[in-house]
Amino acid sequence: MSIFSWLFNRPKAVKSDTAVKHQPAQPQSRDAPAELRATPQIRRDKHFLRVESLGFSGVYQLSESKKWAIAWRDSDPSTGRGGHRESGQGAYLLADLSSGTVSCHGSMPRPNDGWVCDTGAFSLIDRHFGDSLSGTFSVFDPTGAVILSRELTANILTSGISRHGKYAFCATANSPTDHGNKVFLFDLVSRVEMYCVSPEAGWPDSYEVDEGTGELMAVFAEMGNFRYDIDGRFLDADRLGNAKLNSSRYDRIILAAECLLGEVGLTDERAREVLAAVQRARSLGADENPAWKPTALKVQGLAHEQLGHYPEAARVYEEALALNPKIGVKRRLAAVSKLMKAE
Repeated sequence: MSIFSWLFNRPKAVKSDTAVKHQPAQPQSRDAPAELRATPQIRRDKHFLRVESLGFSGVYQLSESKKWAIAWRDSDPSTGRGGHRESGQGAYLLADLSSGTVSCHGSMPRPNDGWVCDTGAFSLIDRHFGDSLSGTFSVFDPTGAVILSRELTANILTSGISRHGKYAFCATANSPTDHGNKVFLFDLVSRVEMYCVSPEAGWPDSYEVDEGTGELMAVFAEMGNFRYDIDGRFLDADRLGNAKLNSSRYDRIILAAECLLGEVGLTDERAREVLAAVQRARSLGADENPAWKPTALKVQGLAHEQLGHYPEAARVYEEALALNPKIGVKRRLAAVSKLMKAE
């Protein structure tokens, strides 16, 4: 059976009106059942970790030290159904690879996105049953006791825990609630939420936490790291804007240029930088993409208009409208045409 068949095989599940609660993780102890007291045989390959004595198999992540592995299974083995469903508990397991033992295991509706730090503390997302925009982010100690848990009214896109377990974070997708499109940072020592802010850096490729400063870093491939301070203020807006303008990806350039052109007090020097960046984006491939070329032309027109280049602005606005009549520049074209007649 392939990985995707195993994860997403979905025979019809029986709906349940009973809300399923997280089952506490079970640590190994002298009073534990015989199958836990005996040293389990932990097997793993590139994708899966298995403990046959517990009937467990799941995808996994390693700590940086490679001592710990957090594994999870977002499926109900009794039905074989994984992913979106209405019932059927998933499971998770923390393995101490240095001793070859299971530190704890437990269940929750839909465990996902596990991360474990070098102390053995680990985090998981529960994506919940049903269709609601919601999720729960939880952090556990190596015995499976809950350090912190936060139920959110938005889908959780990404999450993680810092290397030595001092901080954890999660970020959410758009939602009509207060939790939509937010990034959260948690202090695991004090067990408190430090902040919940709209991500001014946008959606990066990943996040990291500097445990020395408490700064959350938005990590963009090929552009670098950009910081939020311990109060959630974004510190590197100008540096990120420059990095995006100098990116090799035309989509990033165009979106950053449009954002910069909307800023109050934009100087002519900065507008010329933006114009050059948009023209470069077009040469990088935006002109070959029918979905992006009208937007690139629109943003180029905005830059020309900002600089008082009205004939050039009118020309690219007309070209953008010819490609997409709903691109949103008809009024701008009319305005610059009047300015040209008045000159």
